[in-house]
Amino acid sequence: MNPTLAILTATELEQRPLRASLDHLSSRFSLVWHVGGMGAGATAESVMRLVHNHRPAWLVQAGIAGTLSEEVEVTESVLVASDYQADLGAWRPETERFEPFTVAESAVVRCPYTSPLETSFRTVAARSVNCACSPLIPHGAAMVETMEGAAFFRACQNAGVPFLQLRTISNRVGEPRDQWRIPEALDQLSQDLYRLVTMLSDYPL
Repeated sequence: MNPTLAILTATELEQRPLRASLDHLSSRFSLVWHVGGMGAGATAESVMRLVHNHRPAWLVQAGIAGTLSEEVEVTESVLVASDYQADLGAWRPETERFEPFTVAESAVVRCPYTSPLETSFRTVAARSVNCACSPLIPHGAAMVETMEGAAFFRACQNAGVPFLQLRTISNRVGEPRDQWRIPEALDQLSQDLYRLVTMLSDYPL
């Protein structure tokens, strides 16, 4: 029996075109699909459920994201090499402001599986927030903003399952929602997820 590759998305909107693209993929994997919900808590619980029920050889999180950098193009797909929970912090009554913790306090989680794929995909640092497009002061080298990546990385790391996070850029963080290019990003994500899964068939684990 082929080993299992589990693909986790936050929403059905993201997953539907991906399934249509990969349903007839011939590879050495049996694909398992799961819509995990948005945010850190739902994502961590979904990873634990997938690991318990399927013990996958790979867990891939796929979805759209915003970019914090002019270097990353809208509709470009990237592999996330590191992520951290950027909206951890405290409300300061003396200043009446929310102050996020530093990157070091928030604990950056790194993905050790991107190196063999760097000739085919750009790799980036990311930050995760439970409230997308939050007006947080940039810290560190994050170029992409996700909502689930840090929790996904931590849960996979703790479960001992190889993991990757593939994101396609739908917008620049701070742009009005009506300028987001979600349909085009999902189309590109479908193509690049197909390409990634095909490459994983020969990944040197």
